[in-house]
Amino acid sequence: MEITTKQIQQVETYLDKKSFDFIDLKVEVLDHMISDIESFLDNNYSFENAFKITVLKWDQHFKDTSSFYFGLQYHESKIVVKKAVKMFRPFFLLYLSACFLPILFLKNFSIIFSKSTIYLVNGFLNLITAVFLIYLIFIIITVIKSKVKTTYRFILRTQYLGIIFLIIPLLMGNHFNEKGNLEPVLTGFLFGGFAVTYICHYFFKKHQAEITKYKIS
Repeated sequence: MEITTKQIQQVETYLDKKSFDFIDLKVEVLDHMISDIESFLDNNYSFENAFKITVLKWDQHFKDTSSFYFGLQYHESKIVVKKAVKMFRPFFLLYLSACFLPILFLKNFSIIFSKSTIYLVNGFLNLITAVFLIYLIFIIITVIKSKVKTTYRFILRTQYLGIIFLIIPLLMGNHFNEKGNLEPVLTGFLFGGFAVTYICHYFFKKHQAEITKYKIS
């Protein structure tokens, strides 16, 4: 049995009271809740009872929670964090690999560069780092100004502190030690910064796509 427009508005009001305004999830959650209510109506429940039971079921999904993947300081509705973790898990592995593999490699293999090569490599790495830093700042400012909530925006917000992985190598300027080897820890920071920039780029595009999809300015 299908519910009426007025009854749908009651479900929407419930979501508004929960401050659940993530545009990539709200329509999906609304459809699921309506489907649950209609299932109860098909079993001869009144709308009021069906609504109450459905609300009790969904209340647990709107409880504030956090995740190891993003840091315990970042909280959001359980349903948002669950979706975010599912999407972010492969990128978390990418981030760890980008940080630690260069360190492990450079700790075990010594590659000595000439002075002229060091000069060129330093210049190239500093240039790339500066470009990535500017792009990451652009993403941060654009997303903050948009105010539109998506799961992708939540993920982006948890990554902003990663900007330090670009700032530190750029401030150091020299990526080599006195022996002419790439400095392992600094290189790990650098590649970690590159990974953070790629991750933010990926989820920024997803966030923007949702805004375009729902034609939100």
